[in-house]
Amino acid sequence: MARQQRAVRSRDTILRAAAHVIDRHGLTAATVSRVSTEAGLSAGAIYFHFADKDALASALETEAAHALDELAAGQARADAPALTAMVETTRELARLLARDVVVRAGFQVSCDRAEGGVPVLRHRLTALLTQLLEDARSDGSLAPGIAVDDIAATVLTITVGVQILSRQPDTARMVALALERFWQATLPELTHGTRGPHRDRT
Repeated sequence: MARQQRAVRSRDTILRAAAHVIDRHGLTAATVSRVSTEAGLSAGAIYFHFADKDALASALETEAAHALDELAAGQARADAPALTAMVETTRELARLLARDVVVRAGFQVSCDRAEGGVPVLRHRLTALLTQLLEDARSDGSLAPGIAVDDIAATVLTITVGVQILSRQPDTARMVALALERFWQATLPELTHGTRGPHRDRT
């Protein structure tokens, strides 16, 4: 049992070290040597847990995907109106990106590996936002005529901005404030449909 616990701690140390390196330098520059130095462990210890850098990157992306799934599950358990759930999901994700380097690096890895395509985690986040907006249309918390795809794309763009800003030190408060201002400006339209730019174009 003690050996297993040490192995778990060692793996977590390596993941966090890799996350810090990727957060500062990006995936391409995140060599095993750099991760080894950051973790204070030998390269052999890293290879014991991860076959190569790609496996390490995949583990970070998986950690971020799990965090996103847990956010969605938490909102589902809260049993709030779907529009409220979407807003709270973005708030919680912003907090995670600001304070958890592993989640932030997982999103960065997803972007770096996309090679010009849609990053896997952005695709999952878009699907989650779209589903919540469709649910909000069904439960009546979203105003009639709102174009779901447009709102999902806008919220995704804000989230990408949060991800980028969160890589800079001491930005958590600024990120939270910017997101709150966005929702203060946007929610009246989503709930009452008072303006036309995001309405369905049918």
